[in-house]
Amino acid sequence: MTRRSLVALLTTAMLAMIGTPVGSALAQDTADCIKIEAGDRCLPIAPDSERVDLDEPTFSDPTTITNPLFPISNLHSALLLGYAEGAPLRIEVTLLPETKTIEWNGQQTETLVSQFVAFRDGQILEVALDWYAQADDGSVWYFGEDVFNYEEGVVADTEGTWLAGKDGPPAMIMPADPAVGDVYRPENMPNFVFEEVTVTTVGETVTGPQGPVDGAIVAQELHQDGQYED
Repeated sequence: MTRRSLVALLTTAMLAMIGTPVGSALAQDTADCIKIEAGDRCLPIAPDSERVDLDEPTFSDPTTITNPLFPISNLHSALLLGYAEGAPLRIEVTLLPETKTIEWNGQQTETLVSQFVAFRDGQILEVALDWYAQADDGSVWYFGEDVFNYEEGVVADTEGTWLAGKDGPPAMIMPADPAVGDVYRPENMPNFVFEEVTVTTVGETVTGPQGPVDGAIVAQELHQDGQYED
C-alpha cells in the first residue's frame, strides 16, 4: 500500500492535510502518453501546455516554507486518525530539527526534513523521511524520501525510496498559487514513482479539527497504475 493510499483510506480524521517537477526525460509513445512497462500500458498524461512545473526553480531561502497550502516550516507536529482497510490507522508527521542538503543538476539545495510514521491496528507500518524546499516563486518542491516499510515490527523493505539528483528530478508538490486546470507531478519517475495532479477546485471550504478551513484546493491524482483519485 502506497503512502498516499494510506492517507486516502482515512475515513475518519482529526486533521486533514492537503499536501501535495522539473521536466524530465520521459519514455513516451505520443506527446500525451507515457509508456508503462508493467502491463505494457500507455498512461494518458496532460499536455505540457497545462503543466506548471516545467520551469527549473531557483532557491534563495529554501527552508522557509510558507506556502499556505503546504506550510511545512510551521507544521511542527500533526496527527491523523482514521481507518485503513477496516483497521485503525494512526499517522504522525513531525518536522525534524535538522536539514538535508541535496545536490542536483549542478547545484545544492538545503531542504527541511519531515518525518512520517504510520501505524495500522497498533503495529508500525511505515517510517519515512521526506525532503522539501520552497522555491523563490512560492512553490514547494519534493526532493525525495527515505522509506522503511515494516512487517511484524521489523523492516521488510525500502520500496519507494528516491533522491532528487540521483534517481530523478525534484518534483513540485504544491504550486505557488494553484488555479483550476493547473497540472504538476509530485513524483516524476515513470516506472518507479509517478503521480500527476490536476487542480479541479480552488477556494474550497473544508472541515477542520477546530472548525471550517477556507482556501483549500481539490485535485485529481493520476497514479502509475492508471487509477484516478481525488
